[in-house]
Amino acid sequence: MMSTMASNDHQAVACHSAAGATVADAASNPLGAVPLDLRPRFVRGGVWSDALSAFAGEGAAVDPIGLATVLTFGYALGTRTVLRGVETDRVDPDGFPARHAPSDGDLLELTLEAVRRHVGAPRWGAERPTVLLSGGRDSRLILLAMRRLGIRPRCILTLDQAGPESDAAIAERLASAVGERVERVHPLAFDGAHELERHVAQGFQSLEHAWFVAIARRVRTLGGPVTDGIGAGVLSTGSLLHPEAIALWSAGDLAGLGAWTAAHGGHVSPRFLAAARAEGVPLAARDQVEAEFAAAMRSLASTPNPLGMYSLLHWSRRGIGASAYGLLPRDRVVTPLYDRELCAAIAAMPMDRAMSRDWRETGLGQLDDTGVPFSVAEGGMLPRWMRHPWRTIRSRGGWARFVRGLPEPLARLARVADEGTGMRRTFDRGAVGLLAALDGAVGFTRR
Repeated sequence: MMSTMASNDHQAVACHSAAGATVADAASNPLGAVPLDLRPRFVRGGVWSDALSAFAGEGAAVDPIGLATVLTFGYALGTRTVLRGVETDRVDPDGFPARHAPSDGDLLELTLEAVRRHVGAPRWGAERPTVLLSGGRDSRLILLAMRRLGIRPRCILTLDQAGPESDAAIAERLASAVGERVERVHPLAFDGAHELERHVAQGFQSLEHAWFVAIARRVRTLGGPVTDGIGAGVLSTGSLLHPEAIALWSAGDLAGLGAWTAAHGGHVSPRFLAAARAEGVPLAARDQVEAEFAAAMRSLASTPNPLGMYSLLHWSRRGIGASAYGLLPRDRVVTPLYDRELCAAIAAMPMDRAMSRDWRETGLGQLDDTGVPFSVAEGGMLPRWMRHPWRTIRSRGGWARFVRGLPEPLARLARVADEGTGMRRTFDRGAVGLLAALDGAVGFTRR
């Protein structure tokens, strides 16, 4: 989309409980019969599960390449996971439904059809969805498409933030303009138990979205379907659609592009990565991580928009999807902008056209009559919600208790994280939580 001491026993119990998730035998779910989905599923030895934690526990071991990739980029790549021998199902970028690139006139209909297909699905019956609303484009596009289709939300949630131009304030103004109200969900102070739980739920795939835990808890209390904005927006705005990244791709410099991508992502600091290796955390060498990235990029070379597709199939599917499909109730989360037909159509746009104009603006130009501006900085939630003084004080105490309960190698890494600054310290601390949760699942600090 995080105040009890987190002991090793607690970690093991939390992960052992998650490992009780239902798995499907290969006889009933052979590879060829599994519907190809943008949301990942996990497989080991012909056994499938929606949760990576189903394969944790006795006999599980860390995949050093998978773990090094997550720490280097901030999310998992390709089909690899942090558990040895466990992979995700593969999405063939050439296997989308064949389409011509959509005209501007097609984009609104594609969006409306995606929202109708998912939000208005017959399986929800009379249940109205909870809508997660920020100050940005994705959630706004979903809400306004729902309005056009006559689908009213059960309620609208946003993360409480300070300031008249915060995402929360923009969400309230937008909702008011369409006759709805917003419930602000207060951010949570850091809690070691919550932090371990969220990494297990996210499948140890992402360092991001600790802030999302508060929203997810409220969603689970409310029940019913819930919309999330993950999806095709990155095909126009993904982080690799940047002049420097494009130049590296055009020059065939995959090593340079990998280094650029890591430097601009939600990864740990180089100092933390070196310290983790020194503490014996099972991490592959840098060249092996570079090879994973290069393989992912080469697999996209035949697509019209390879850099946008990278964001869709790797950063979104594994990093952001870890929150949408892990922290939210997976069988109730609705992601209309991740619709295969919509994504296939937008992915058919050549890269220069995809970059020339955010495709979401086309639909919003016909749906949005509110006059409410977008948030100045989409994705800038962490600095805003950290303005809550009480949360900062309680979080410091929660973090200190969490560190005291860690095995000594991880406690030393926590002290390395504490020496960092800004967002890099946030991701270093997120990595400590991920490593602690993973240690509870496979016990690598005790080997």
